[in-house]
Amino acid sequence: DVVESYQAMREYLREVSRCLERVDPHLCNNVGLVARLVDWEESWEMGTRYMQHQPLLNAICDLVAEIRRAQRVVPELTSMCEECDVELFLVLPRMIWLRFLAEPVQHAELLRSLLPHRFSGGEVDAKGVADDPIWDGEVEAFLQSYRGLRAVAHNGGTKEQKSQRTWEVLVRRVVSGSSSQAESGMNRAAEESIEQLMRSLEQWSMELQRHCPDDWNQCSSILVQCLTRPGDKPKPGPFRV
Repeated sequence: DVVESYQAMREYLREVSRCLERVDPHLCNNVGLVARLVDWEESWEMGTRYMQHQPLLNAICDLVAEIRRAQRVVPELTSMCEECDVELFLVLPRMIWLRFLAEPVQHAELLRSLLPHRFSGGEVDAKGVADDPIWDGEVEAFLQSYRGLRAVAHNGGTKEQKSQRTWEVLVRRVVSGSSSQAESGMNRAAEESIEQLMRSLEQWSMELQRHCPDDWNQCSSILVQCLTRPGDKPKPGPFRV
């Protein structure tokens, strides 16, 4: 978007140089110019926020990779992304939290950008290291409930196998929002822990979307663009000064 909006501005200037007599001296009255400047400003704001802050950029890239991994487990997530289904925007905040629970320090800066009042502690450096506590007590309790689930989930198998099966169950729950047969291989304590975790996850997901809707819309827009890989922006139509 940053490059495309810049190129669109350059193309406008080249085109308008051939008809300067049509340019209104009051530049705000030139519809084509205003549209390209607004697009350029919005794109640069997003680029500055997400591309120049390395921990935030790393979190976005990791999250996109995690969602693509989840698409192989739950194929309907792929169609949600391709069609920009309304349910996708319920799934995305759940996926952000699920990834945070698995890699809290790595994703702390992304959550801080959306919930600064919850993540007012130490900064994470470019290497993903933080010296001081980053999140508040309620987030820590949520994190501990996830760790408790991983400790009791599934009987048998190696640590890696248990972790993979637990992740698959949680991804299916995050996408479908309901229990599934995938949980049949879990013990009763794990099933109860999952139900408790999912209830908490819904509350945290709602807070993520509602605390600052503008920030959330910007973040979800970037994720959708990364997941759908759209082509160039559609042409704005006939040239307008």
